[in-house]
Amino acid sequence: MTYHSNQVDGLDYASNDHLALASDLHSIRRSGWTIITLKQLVEAVIRQRMDSLPRRSLAITFDDGSYFDWYDLEHPVFGMQRSFASILREFVHSDPVYSGVSGLVTSFVIVSPRARECLDQTCLIGQGWWGDEWWPIAQAEGLFSIQNHSWDHKHPGVAERLRYGSDYGSFQQLRDSQECDWQIAQAQAYLVSLNGAGTARYFAYPYGDCPDILAYDYLPGRQQQTGLMAAFSTEPEPVTAASNRWLLPRYVCRRDWSSESELMSLLNSLKR
Repeated sequence: MTYHSNQVDGLDYASNDHLALASDLHSIRRSGWTIITLKQLVEAVIRQRMDSLPRRSLAITFDDGSYFDWYDLEHPVFGMQRSFASILREFVHSDPVYSGVSGLVTSFVIVSPRARECLDQTCLIGQGWWGDEWWPIAQAEGLFSIQNHSWDHKHPGVAERLRYGSDYGSFQQLRDSQECDWQIAQAQAYLVSLNGAGTARYFAYPYGDCPDILAYDYLPGRQQQTGLMAAFSTEPEPVTAASNRWLLPRYVCRRDWSSESELMSLLNSLKR
């Protein structure tokens, strides 16, 4: 399950991922599902041991990695927004099952500092809300696992002088291994420099775009060099023993469900 903390467009479930997350955590618990870490999920896929997981289990991920993940912020239109971290801490405090679980959720972050400076201006409101000083703090606390969402997301809001390659606005076209290094290996190195060796293990494709050069060549072929163990798309499917570890699917809040009842219908359809 995937949420975007930057999606604050109103004050109800369907328009605010913070409100949706807070509601969904309690719905998940009431319905008998267990939240597992991405590490548990990936290891079960790699070892072909999906039966080692709880019968009804799911993992939670966040995309992009702005301050809305970590800090409570006063939105200029919709008022104070509780961070994803605050919402999670309250949930964990209310349910001892998750106390002490390391990396309960995963935040896939846009890594380039200069790209994030641009996106703070073009996608947020220019208040400096896309820094990375909280990443090692979050990693050390253990609530979040900070992972790779590419160097600059090939986002159209990134200034042209900072870009490498073409087709910004899509991640589908990566021309060669040099462009893959720019987006993947460079981001891995930066994350390791902040959070420590062995911490950056997973990649999420920006926009859910999965270029063949990454999924079938670069990622499986450069595993030792990059340290990556798996990659995640946004294909709306459950993860199964047959899933490709470099194309693991995810459901996305608002796109795949936009109310508590829709979430329950989705989860009920996935019972095994």
